[in-house]
Amino acid sequence: MKRFILILITAVAAVTALQAQPPERTANQDKYYVRRATHFDDLPVYRNDIIMLGNSLTDGAEWNELFRNPNVKNRGIIGDIVQGLYERMEPILQGQPRKIFILSGVNDVSHGVDGDSIGRVMEKLIVLIKERSPRTEIYLQSMLPFNTDVQMWKLLAGREQVVIDGNRAMEEVCKRQGVTWINLYPLFVDKNGKLREDLTNDGLHLLGPGYLIWRDAVINYVNDKGYHGKGHHGKGHPRKHHKPRRHRRF
Repeated sequence: MKRFILILITAVAAVTALQAQPPERTANQDKYYVRRATHFDDLPVYRNDIIMLGNSLTDGAEWNELFRNPNVKNRGIIGDIVQGLYERMEPILQGQPRKIFILSGVNDVSHGVDGDSIGRVMEKLIVLIKERSPRTEIYLQSMLPFNTDVQMWKLLAGREQVVIDGNRAMEEVCKRQGVTWINLYPLFVDKNGKLREDLTNDGLHLLGPGYLIWRDAVINYVNDKGYHGKGHHGKGHPRKHHKPRRHRRF
């Protein structure tokens, strides 16, 4: 009997240890990506924290300074795709943060992924967050436009419509999952459907004024002044819903 109990305890410990391991990262083995992802693995997340999760657009900002809030933490990595966010969620979810703001998808677009597929992977990510950290408020932000007239991004050329389709798919995800949708796209697009030239110097990434627009669009959500009802949708500001070979790193 004692031997059986010992075997049972050993088996339970082995299963627990296995479950504690983060999922294997397959999305990106770029050296910068791995350096930053493994760094985030070792940084604590607390229950009062607000996580900014995404790709190079998120990576490029000093969010805690923009919001003047030390609880706002940057978890953006250059080159990340939506599946990459999913694979590196474990250290974040262990901390049960108060809020997570997600912006991702343009690198998926550059990899030839269609809008509906982006929506499906994003929904998988949202379901994971809801299951593992039910108290966390989720804010899904739209993809921003890009501008190949400023600089040619060959893998994005002619794929402007995919961003629009992906935003539409992700908005539907928000409705199904009851999370907040923030449509940033109209704030950054010009009359030709491209990223405004005054907000970028390479057609994809934001200059300082662009980050101020982004900050102002979400600050009420960060500071608990937005509407947090299920399925809420907004365009930058809180309001009720009514009828957006090796791949180059972005």
